Amino acid sequence: MHRTLVPLATAGLLAVIGVAEILLDSAFSAAPAVPALALAAVVAGAALAGRFPITGAAVVALAFPIAVAGGLNGPTGAAVFGFFLAPGWAGYRRAASWPAPLAAQLMASLGTWLAARAAGSTVTGVAAMAWENLFFGLLCWGAWGVGLLARRLRDRAELLARLTTALDAERDAREHAVVAEERQRIARDMHDAVAHSISVMVLQLGAVRATLPPGTPQAEMLEGVERLGRESVRELHTLVGILRDTPAATTAPQPSLARAEDLVAEVRAAGLPVELTVDGDLTGLPRAQDISAYRVLQEALTNVLRHAGTAATSVHLQRTADSVTLTVDNATGSTAPVDSGGHGLIGMRERVAVFSGTLDAGTRPGGYTVRAVFPLGTTTAPAILTARA
Repeated sequence: MHRTLVPLATAGLLAVIGVAEILLDSAFSAAPAVPALALAAVVAGAALAGRFPITGAAVVALAFPIAVAGGLNGPTGAAVFGFFLAPGWAGYRRAASWPAPLAAQLMASLGTWLAARAAGSTVTGVAAMAWENLFFGLLCWGAWGVGLLARRLRDRAELLARLTTALDAERDAREHAVVAEERQRIARDMHDAVAHSISVMVLQLGAVRATLPPGTPQAEMLEGVERLGRESVRELHTLVGILRDTPAATTAPQPSLARAEDLVAEVRAAGLPVELTVDGDLTGLPRAQDISAYRVLQEALTNVLRHAGTAATSVHLQRTADSVTLTVDNATGSTAPVDSGGHGLIGMRERVAVFSGTLDAGTRPGGYTVRAVFPLGTTTAPAILTARA
């Protein structure tokens, strides 16, 4: 809509300026009919330029022969401005709009020459007008070039805007995919932990039932609970099988902070100097928190190795009565994010958020620190669970 309104508004502005010029300039006010007619051609051409740029440019150029035919040296200043504006607008509207300045130049030159000959101008006067029209024609082509350049700049800006929107959408989709993948990993780990815990409960129920006389209500009740537990374990194993991507995942060692030394050793072997300190007993942690904390530690060390290279890194694991805290600190001047694109950080936050924990990750003077806190609450793993883990 603005491509139509702008030419109409421009035509109205040219009309106001042209009328004021005719009334105030004595060269036009003495015989206002001719400059007014030339101005009308300019206003009409400027209005047409919105939908018909080439036609509009040709109509605007009629102002020159009209003025010459009426005995004037040329049209009003507003008409001259409109003569340049129409080809410029044509260049802005259409890529292949070169006929617009050509039509304007031919109309102005040929029309002026014919009008001058009809008015009885001398050969010298006609030649002077020809040179003047040639000069105006060159300016007309220049105005068209400016419009064409403005069009290309506009198209480039629109293309950049579309690319930015597409890249933003792709980044959002990629982040959603990363979150979904990480949640799937969390679900696998949680199902492993829950299935293991229920299996232990079933074993303990069986052991208790074996101490009771057969056929007693208590034994029958425990047998029913035991049977329900086995069914739950089978269902959980089915869900775990669906969630797993590869069969190899079922045979991999279960992640645990108790195996943090093995993880650190693997990172050291990759060339990253890591110092590990442990405060408290990391065995017997609730399996869910234990697995998630291990995954966060694994991701943090992987990102340090990726971004910090061989920078000295310290890992501090601390267990208290109500929480387990892990801190990974690399002493480097690099301010690189936890992951290019922030995907590692997204996964860490997802794991910590499951337990209403906290994750702090950011630069500090001379390095980068990741600190995750997993609340333990009053949940403790039974002795048989710890032994089997």
